[in-house]
Amino acid sequence: MTKTGRKAKVTNSMVARRRILGRLAIVLFGIAVLAAAPGRGHAAGAEDAGAFLASLTDRVFAQLTDESLSMPERRQRFRVLFRESFDVPAIGRFVLGRYWRKAKPPVREDFLSVFEEIMVQRFAPKFARYAESRFEVGLVRRLGPKGQYMVASTVVPAEGEPLHIDWRVRDKDGRFKILDVLGQGISMALTLRSEYASAIKDSGGRVEGLIEKLRARIESDPDTQTTSNTEN
Repeated sequence: MTKTGRKAKVTNSMVARRRILGRLAIVLFGIAVLAAAPGRGHAAGAEDAGAFLASLTDRVFAQLTDESLSMPERRQRFRVLFRESFDVPAIGRFVLGRYWRKAKPPVREDFLSVFEEIMVQRFAPKFARYAESRFEVGLVRRLGPKGQYMVASTVVPAEGEPLHIDWRVRDKDGRFKILDVLGQGISMALTLRSEYASAIKDSGGRVEGLIEKLRARIESDPDTQTTSNTEN
Protein backbone atom coordinates (compact mmCIF):
# COMPACT_ATOMS: atom_id res chain seq x y z
CA MET A 1 0.00 0.00 0.00
CA THR A 2 1.31 3.44 -0.86
CA LYS A 3 1.92 6.14 1.74
CA THR A 4 -1.09 8.02 0.42
CA GLY A 5 -3.25 4.93 0.69
CA ARG A 6 -2.17 4.27 4.28
CA LYS A 7 -2.86 7.87 5.22
CA ALA A 8 -6.33 7.69 3.65
CA LYS A 9 -7.08 4.46 5.54
CA VAL A 10 -6.08 6.04 8.86
CA THR A 11 -8.14 9.15 8.08
CA ASN A 12 -11.23 7.08 7.24
CA SER A 13 -10.83 5.12 10.48
CA MET A 14 -10.62 8.32 12.51
CA VAL A 15 -13.70 9.73 10.77
CA ALA A 16 -15.67 6.58 11.58
CA ARG A 17 -14.67 6.75 15.24
CA ARG A 18 -15.63 10.42 15.43
CA ARG A 19 -19.06 9.66 13.95
CA ILE A 20 -19.71 7.05 16.64
CA LEU A 21 -18.55 9.42 19.37
CA GLY A 22 -20.59 12.23 17.89
CA ARG A 23 -23.77 10.19 18.30
CA LEU A 24 -22.91 9.34 21.88
CA ALA A 25 -21.34 12.56 23.08
CA ILE A 26 -24.55 14.52 23.57
CA VAL A 27 -25.92 11.98 26.02
CA LEU A 28 -22.58 11.08 27.56
CA PHE A 29 -21.71 14.58 28.65
CA GLY A 30 -25.29 15.51 29.41
CA ILE A 31 -25.34 12.86 32.11
CA ALA A 32 -21.68 12.96 33.07
CA VAL A 33 -21.32 16.60 33.97
CA LEU A 34 -23.40 15.95 37.08
CA ALA A 35 -21.68 12.81 38.27
CA ALA A 36 -19.78 14.51 41.07
CA ALA A 37 -21.91 14.00 44.13
CA PRO A 38 -20.55 15.37 47.43
CA GLY A 39 -18.63 12.90 49.57
CA ARG A 40 -20.54 11.00 52.22
CA GLY A 41 -17.87 11.30 54.87
CA HIS A 42 -16.62 7.73 54.52
CA ALA A 43 -14.58 5.68 52.09
CA ALA A 44 -16.38 5.33 48.77
CA GLY A 45 -17.28 1.92 47.42
CA ALA A 46 -18.86 0.30 44.40
CA GLU A 47 -22.34 1.03 45.73
CA ASP A 48 -21.50 4.74 45.98
CA ALA A 49 -19.99 4.81 42.49
CA GLY A 50 -23.24 3.55 41.00
CA ALA A 51 -25.54 5.55 43.24
CA PHE A 52 -23.99 8.92 42.49
CA LEU A 53 -24.65 8.51 38.77
CA ALA A 54 -28.21 7.39 39.27
CA SER A 55 -29.20 9.96 41.91
CA LEU A 56 -28.21 13.04 39.92
CA THR A 57 -29.99 12.34 36.64
CA ASP A 58 -32.86 14.66 37.54
CA ARG A 59 -30.46 17.55 38.04
CA VAL A 60 -29.02 17.00 34.57
CA PHE A 61 -32.32 17.41 32.82
CA ALA A 62 -33.55 20.15 35.13
CA GLN A 63 -30.53 22.37 34.48
CA LEU A 64 -29.49 21.60 30.92
CA THR A 65 -32.47 20.46 28.86
CA ASP A 66 -34.74 23.47 29.38
CA GLU A 67 -35.53 24.70 25.87
CA SER A 68 -36.14 28.23 27.16
CA LEU A 69 -32.51 28.67 28.23
CA SER A 70 -30.46 31.17 26.28
CA MET A 71 -27.20 29.92 24.84
CA PRO A 72 -25.05 31.99 27.25
CA GLU A 73 -26.96 30.58 30.23
CA ARG A 74 -26.76 27.02 28.93
CA ARG A 75 -23.01 27.31 28.43
CA GLN A 76 -22.50 28.91 31.82
CA ARG A 77 -24.31 26.04 33.53
CA PHE A 78 -22.39 23.47 31.54
CA ARG A 79 -19.04 25.08 32.39
CA VAL A 80 -19.72 25.01 36.13
CA LEU A 81 -20.87 21.41 36.06
CA PHE A 82 -18.00 20.30 33.85
CA ARG A 83 -15.48 21.75 36.29
CA GLU A 84 -17.22 20.11 39.23
CA SER A 85 -17.51 16.62 37.82
CA PHE A 86 -14.58 15.93 35.50
CA ASP A 87 -10.99 15.61 36.68
CA VAL A 88 -9.86 18.08 34.02
CA PRO A 89 -6.15 18.19 35.01
CA ALA A 90 -5.93 14.39 34.97
CA ILE A 91 -7.71 14.17 31.62
CA GLY A 92 -5.49 16.93 30.23
CA ARG A 93 -2.34 15.08 31.25
CA PHE A 94 -3.62 11.90 29.67
CA VAL A 95 -4.76 13.32 26.35
CA LEU A 96 -1.45 15.15 25.86
CA GLY A 97 0.55 12.04 26.84
CA ARG A 98 4.29 12.51 26.50
CA TYR A 99 3.77 16.06 25.31
CA TRP A 100 2.43 17.03 28.74
CA ARG A 101 5.78 16.16 30.31
CA LYS A 102 7.63 18.28 27.75
CA ALA A 103 5.34 21.30 28.03
CA LYS A 104 6.21 24.14 30.40
CA PRO A 105 3.70 25.05 33.15
CA PRO A 106 2.29 28.12 31.33
CA VAL A 107 1.67 25.98 28.21
CA ARG A 108 -0.08 23.33 30.31
CA GLU A 109 -2.33 25.97 31.84
CA ASP A 110 -3.14 27.39 28.42
CA PHE A 111 -4.04 23.95 27.14
CA LEU A 112 -6.35 23.13 30.06
CA SER A 113 -8.11 26.46 29.58
CA VAL A 114 -8.70 25.99 25.86
CA PHE A 115 -9.62 22.31 26.37
CA GLU A 116 -12.39 23.34 28.75
CA GLU A 117 -13.64 25.92 26.26
CA ILE A 118 -13.72 23.34 23.48
CA MET A 119 -15.81 21.00 25.63
CA VAL A 120 -18.25 23.80 26.43
CA GLN A 121 -18.49 24.83 22.78
CA ARG A 122 -19.01 21.29 21.55
CA PHE A 123 -21.56 19.93 23.98
CA ALA A 124 -23.50 22.71 25.71
CA PRO A 125 -25.81 23.48 22.76
CA LYS A 126 -27.00 19.88 22.42
CA PHE A 127 -28.94 19.19 25.60
CA ALA A 128 -32.36 20.67 24.80
CA ARG A 129 -33.11 17.76 22.45
CA TYR A 130 -32.77 15.07 25.14
CA ALA A 131 -35.27 16.01 27.85
CA GLU A 132 -37.12 12.69 27.44
CA SER A 133 -34.11 10.37 27.79
CA ARG A 134 -33.94 7.83 30.63
CA PHE A 135 -30.73 6.81 32.41
CA GLU A 136 -30.25 3.39 34.03
CA VAL A 137 -27.23 2.24 36.06
CA GLY A 138 -26.02 -1.35 35.70
CA LEU A 139 -23.06 -3.33 36.99
CA VAL A 140 -20.28 -1.55 38.89
CA ARG A 141 -16.79 -3.07 38.80
CA ARG A 142 -13.85 -2.12 41.00
CA LEU A 143 -10.73 -1.42 38.92
CA GLY A 144 -7.08 -2.03 39.73
CA PRO A 145 -6.11 1.56 40.60
CA LYS A 146 -7.21 2.44 44.12
CA GLY A 147 -10.55 4.20 44.30
CA GLN A 148 -11.44 3.66 40.64
CA TYR A 149 -14.58 1.99 39.29
CA MET A 150 -16.18 1.17 35.96
CA VAL A 151 -19.90 1.86 36.01
CA ALA A 152 -22.07 0.34 33.28
CA SER A 153 -25.17 2.22 32.22
CA THR A 154 -27.86 2.41 29.57
CA VAL A 155 -29.27 5.61 28.12
CA VAL A 156 -32.75 5.15 26.66
CA PRO A 157 -33.68 8.07 24.37
CA ALA A 158 -37.24 9.00 23.49
CA GLU A 159 -36.52 7.74 19.97
CA GLY A 160 -33.91 5.34 18.68
CA GLU A 161 -31.93 2.47 20.14
CA PRO A 162 -30.62 2.40 23.74
CA LEU A 163 -26.98 3.35 24.19
CA HIS A 164 -24.73 1.27 26.45
CA ILE A 165 -22.17 3.46 28.19
CA ASP A 166 -19.31 2.67 30.58
CA TRP A 167 -17.93 5.30 32.96
CA ARG A 168 -14.49 5.25 34.58
CA VAL A 169 -14.71 7.19 37.81
CA ARG A 170 -12.62 7.58 40.91
CA ASP A 171 -13.04 8.85 44.42
CA LYS A 172 -10.88 11.97 44.74
CA ASP A 173 -10.72 13.78 48.07
CA GLY A 174 -14.15 12.50 49.07
CA ARG A 175 -15.81 13.31 45.73
CA PHE A 176 -16.29 11.26 42.60
CA LYS A 177 -14.63 12.54 39.46
CA ILE A 178 -14.98 11.23 35.92
CA LEU A 179 -11.82 10.16 34.10
CA ASP A 180 -13.25 8.64 30.93
CA VAL A 181 -16.46 7.66 29.14
CA LEU A 182 -16.66 4.67 26.80
CA GLY A 183 -19.37 4.11 24.22
CA GLN A 184 -19.49 1.00 22.02
CA GLY A 185 -16.01 0.16 23.28
CA ILE A 186 -14.55 3.51 22.21
CA SER A 187 -12.81 5.62 24.84
CA MET A 188 -13.33 9.35 24.51
CA ALA A 189 -10.05 10.04 26.32
CA LEU A 190 -8.11 7.75 23.97
CA THR A 191 -9.81 9.27 20.92
CA LEU A 192 -8.87 12.78 22.03
CA ARG A 193 -5.33 11.62 22.78
CA SER A 194 -4.96 10.27 19.24
CA GLU A 195 -6.52 13.36 17.67
CA TYR A 196 -4.38 15.79 19.66
CA ALA A 197 -1.18 13.83 19.11
CA SER A 198 -1.75 14.06 15.37
CA ALA A 199 -2.33 17.81 15.59
CA ILE A 200 0.82 18.30 17.67
CA LYS A 201 2.85 16.23 15.25
CA ASP A 202 1.58 18.36 12.37
CA SER A 203 2.70 21.41 14.36
CA GLY A 204 6.29 20.23 14.64
CA GLY A 205 5.85 18.64 18.06
CA ARG A 206 4.66 21.87 19.66
CA VAL A 207 1.74 21.81 22.08
CA GLU A 208 1.37 25.50 21.28
CA GLY A 209 0.40 24.47 17.75
CA LEU A 210 -2.47 22.36 19.08
CA ILE A 211 -3.58 25.23 21.33
CA GLU A 212 -3.62 27.59 18.36
CA LYS A 213 -5.77 25.19 16.35
CA LEU A 214 -8.24 24.73 19.19
CA ARG A 215 -8.47 28.49 19.74
CA ALA A 216 -9.13 29.01 16.05
CA ARG A 217 -11.98 26.51 16.29
CA ILE A 218 -13.42 28.37 19.28
CA GLU A 219 -13.11 31.75 17.59
CA SER A 220 -15.04 30.49 14.58
CA ASP A 221 -18.14 30.23 16.78
CA PRO A 222 -19.61 33.68 17.57
CA ASP A 223 -21.71 32.30 20.44
CA THR A 224 -18.56 31.18 22.22
CA GLN A 225 -17.12 34.65 21.98
CA THR A 226 -20.03 36.37 23.68
CA THR A 227 -20.49 33.60 26.22
CA SER A 228 -16.90 33.30 27.40
CA ASN A 229 -16.77 36.99 28.19
CA THR A 230 -19.71 36.73 30.60
CA GLU A 231 -18.79 33.46 32.32
CA ASN A 232 -15.30 34.17 33.64
